Amino acid sequence: METSALYDKIEKENINYINAKLLFTRGAIAHCNNLTAIVVDDNQIKSQVSENTVLIQELGHYMAGAYYRTNSQYELIDKMEHKADKKSWQEFLPYEKIIKLMKNGLTTATQLAEYFNVEVPYMARCLNYYYNNSHGFTDDKVSV
Repeated sequence: METSALYDKIEKENINYINAKLLFTRGAIAHCNNLTAIVVDDNQIKSQVSENTVLIQELGHYMAGAYYRTNSQYELIDKMEHKADKKSWQEFLPYEKIIKLMKNGLTTATQLAEYFNVEVPYMARCLNYYYNNSHGFTDDKVSV
């Protein structure tokens, strides 16, 4: 995914983009009174690949409505992070596309991450999710 396409989606969805120093994360999403902002610490973003990964993750929160407060219980945070990841993977790293790429020889997380322009650990989590929910990549669709 091209970074410009992600920014186009942010603009189309009327999401504000804020650069601010963050302590425990590279990016966050804020939603209050029908206003949404993606907050990114540009000092922690070292490459276009990391920028894409952060934007995709935060857009997943927006698309899934997966918000929580910073002082929420761990169980809620974990649930909302997973919900956001699933939505972002379905939107930006779709199962059908991954299966097609795998059939064409891109079979490692590194190869697929490079294709999608995201970080390898994020791609690996996506592949793990798809593998577990498609009976080892044997189903035509992923059960969500």
